[in-house]
Amino acid sequence: MGYGVMAYPVDIEALREVCGGGDDRRRRAICGRFRQQIARFNDDFELSNERGAGNLFAAIGHIVMGQDMPLPGYLYGYGFKYIVEFHGRFLDNSPFYPCPSAYLDAHVDPTIKATGATLSMFELISGGAPVPLPPPDDFPGIGHWPAADVAANVEPLGAGTTDEVRTVAAWARQAAAAGHGIVGFYH
Repeated sequence: MGYGVMAYPVDIEALREVCGGGDDRRRRAICGRFRQQIARFNDDFELSNERGAGNLFAAIGHIVMGQDMPLPGYLYGYGFKYIVEFHGRFLDNSPFYPCPSAYLDAHVDPTIKATGATLSMFELISGGAPVPLPPPDDFPGIGHWPAADVAANVEPLGAGTTDEVRTVAAWARQAAAAGHGIVGFYH
């Protein structure tokens, strides 16, 4: 394995309403859908799975309920990823997993720019979440492309000839067709 990009087309405005919206039913639905994965994450990071403990379940609750966020930043980054996954759909990332982040900045971004597109893969993994979160201490990297930017770049990306740019073009077409932006993670 290694590090790579995970990207999701999602209604970013709807995410902003969910994060801090105080909908406990939504929080329970997210935590319920991903219960096994979240519990495994907690186990892997030697965190308790007990209710009320400082763990990934609590981080998701803090984000959705609009509460203070006193836990380490990485928990909120991974918690936000589950919120995005709940509302979005995973995109094919085969050219980007595994993939060193330096490759995105040094190789992929210049080939995207060569098409006339203005999107940046580096921005997608490090530009910041579209909602207020404490910065992760290390991983995951988080970024996003707003819906308007995605839609404006569909045509230029269509001129891409590399596997990486063709993949990004497919992401943009799928997201733009739904009027969505794209949220990306790197870990």
